[in-house]
Amino acid sequence: MAVSLTETIHTLGNSLLQRCRDAGEDLAQLLCSTLEPLLSTDFHIGFVGVKDEAGAVLIERALLIYIASSADGEGSTPYVAPESVAGVLHVTPSLNEASLAEGYTLIGKVKALPGYGSDSMEGWHHVPMGMIVACDCDRPLEQLVDAIAAINVEVPSTRWADAVSVLSRGMINYAVQFEGGKIGGDFILPNKTGAMPFAMYVHVMVSSPGTYTFNRTCGFLFMYLGCFSRKTSLPTNQMVMEGVPQIAVNVRPYMFDATDHLTQVPGWMSQDRGYGLQLLPYRVESQKGDLLSRVQLVPWLDGGAAIRVYGKLPLMPFIMLLGKMDRPPQQMKTPDGTISSILPINRSQFELMLTRFNRQSNMTIKREQPSWTVTKMADEGTSSPFMARLFLNVLDLRKSALETKGDIDAFEKPYELVLMSSITVRDLAREIGELLTDHRSKIERGVGVRIDGRTVHVDEPIDKELRRLVESFLNSSNRVMLTGMKEAAKALRLDITFFFKKESTFLNGVAALDGSDPDLAAYCRKARVWSDMLNTVRNDMEHNFWSVSRVQYRIEHGRVAMLEPEIIGRTVSDFAKFITARMLCFVEEICVHGLQRRMPDNISVTEIPLTQRPVERAERFRLCTAGGGMPLWKIVYHETTFDET
Repeated sequence: MAVSLTETIHTLGNSLLQRCRDAGEDLAQLLCSTLEPLLSTDFHIGFVGVKDEAGAVLIERALLIYIASSADGEGSTPYVAPESVAGVLHVTPSLNEASLAEGYTLIGKVKALPGYGSDSMEGWHHVPMGMIVACDCDRPLEQLVDAIAAINVEVPSTRWADAVSVLSRGMINYAVQFEGGKIGGDFILPNKTGAMPFAMYVHVMVSSPGTYTFNRTCGFLFMYLGCFSRKTSLPTNQMVMEGVPQIAVNVRPYMFDATDHLTQVPGWMSQDRGYGLQLLPYRVESQKGDLLSRVQLVPWLDGGAAIRVYGKLPLMPFIMLLGKMDRPPQQMKTPDGTISSILPINRSQFELMLTRFNRQSNMTIKREQPSWTVTKMADEGTSSPFMARLFLNVLDLRKSALETKGDIDAFEKPYELVLMSSITVRDLAREIGELLTDHRSKIERGVGVRIDGRTVHVDEPIDKELRRLVESFLNSSNRVMLTGMKEAAKALRLDITFFFKKESTFLNGVAALDGSDPDLAAYCRKARVWSDMLNTVRNDMEHNFWSVSRVQYRIEHGRVAMLEPEIIGRTVSDFAKFITARMLCFVEEICVHGLQRRMPDNISVTEIPLTQRPVERAERFRLCTAGGGMPLWKIVYHETTFDET
């Protein structure tokens, strides 16, 4: 039976990795000898230098990929012409900040070689590729991205490394996403400026295909070389990764600025900052009121913007009404219409153009009337751990775990109840605490209370209000757990229905869970303790006429002191605070555990240390590659409060 190309390269990669890690052989030499037979007859790879036409040495010696038959032998070190260099590999046994910086320096020199000022007639994108290849790395891939980002700030994007491959872990490279679309394929970083930029993002992608990392490295390299020379017959990335999941995590977005260099996407363009509300389109209707198309302004960096048309109407009539521009505008087809390049216009100019279009055509422009309603959920944003973690974080993770609309709806419907009821529980716990604190303060100051002999007269008792708040707290908590979380867990295929039932059923269910999910079983055993407390009180209230005791008072040293009622050995305020903290942790951890189990094999979740969470977006969890070196989160019961977790 013939061995596939994918398995052939997989075997080569495993051998290369083993010889480097175990036998201590030179990775650069191994990589050179392994890649040479794979580059067909169009390219060579070797340790060569670069000379210009005048004989000046531009690069002394490096592992270069160059057009075949272009080397000029001179002693033991051959040289090639600058325009023949298709790529450079900076190879290091173990990647750290020093070797990363060395790689960037070498790649910058290669990308600055003369002869690449214009696109080649023979290639689609005549740009030398720069890749850093290592056997191992001193940190997880996701943390390596931070080191890469620090260098990217200091180096123009025309000189960035195109990819970083750590053969024992995975690869880091860039992918493109046009505004409003999905993240697409690998992106070729331009090594020059002056191109007409479109409204697109460039994402740093991290993938960890495990032992197939060398396959991914070859596929990426072949794709670049295929763009460098369209005469080549190198295999595609799909051919060398046949049957291997190609899933990556986007960890950092960039976009082109007015100088045609990549810069990090600013915070004001984040969806959670309301950027999407700036993109509401205008309707283009016929005189009969029929919808013909939609036209939209897409605000961009440095005061520029793009114009997008959804539907069949052409884009250029709108562009022409803007007047003459310094650079001729360009347009690009999208799956649902057309989008322009970034134009030097603002919203006022865009709306003036629409007015002209209204006046000069037989069509009508109207503001789009959204069919949804934006309502205020709470007086807090993503800097609040509650909103960042239970709302934004969980729903973001859901996007990577649940694919079908049926699965998404099955989870989101009960989770919406969980969220809204959790807000109520948290508010009630706070109100209970404030009511008792305020009453205690008044009693201690002698406000609304009198002593008559040994009798205490309280003019403003709080028993009725306290009883109402406690009953509401218990009912809302029951909605979170029994109604919401039971169904949300079921939607995530976590079989913990037993958790909400009587003791014998619980014991049988958790024992069965030990076999399939021991971590969750251990978590449920400990969570059952506080859940039992909540269930006991709630059932007593529902069936045994229980209600919270009255506030008690006593005279101490001639003054009145307040004694707060208790619930199962805890003061009312402490009970409410304790149950709220435990419940919020339960909601978050059960949902994240379920979502983590539904993710693809090479994608998982890592926990961000408390001290490292951004103030403006206090999320606890982040997507990561399963084999990139980040510590994978594991559900473990704890006693810390929600905000301290």
